[in-house]
Amino acid sequence: MSSRRKRSDSASAAAAAMHSAASGLVEPPGYLSVSSAVRPFWDDIVATRAADSWTPNDLILAANLARTHHDIEKYSAIAEKNTRLIKESDSYKVSPVHRVLADLSAQAIALSRSLQVHARATQGESRDQQKRNALHSSARKTMNGADELISRPVH
Repeated sequence: MSSRRKRSDSASAAAAAMHSAASGLVEPPGYLSVSSAVRPFWDDIVATRAADSWTPNDLILAANLARTHHDIEKYSAIAEKNTRLIKESDSYKVSPVHRVLADLSAQAIALSRSLQVHARATQGESRDQQKRNALHSSARKTMNGADELISRPVH
């Protein structure tokens, strides 16, 4: 028999989701190097999908994506201190740091697509996100106009 995936609207899928959520975040396998500096990126990436949907190959790509995001932060701090263009002879060229950032960003986008952790995969179609954004904006306006004595949710 083939191992078919459960329907997402079934009772067994709901039970599996509860079990997966209760088990906490997916830990990196021992053969992957995920340093303490990279760990926050790892945690955010693996939290994006159901814990039981991660394959061994996905975990390798997730570690690469986490390290890529860490590098983006590291090089962004350097880029903030430098200008985007540097003068060379009679012309200007893009700073090498900015070229590295462009390359790292392209890698992050490709890895996110491969892992299905990009915005469309996690948030749905843009028309649906637009509706959610409008609801959020309306709710924010209502809460901003509400009396300070009214209880507000904390997350």
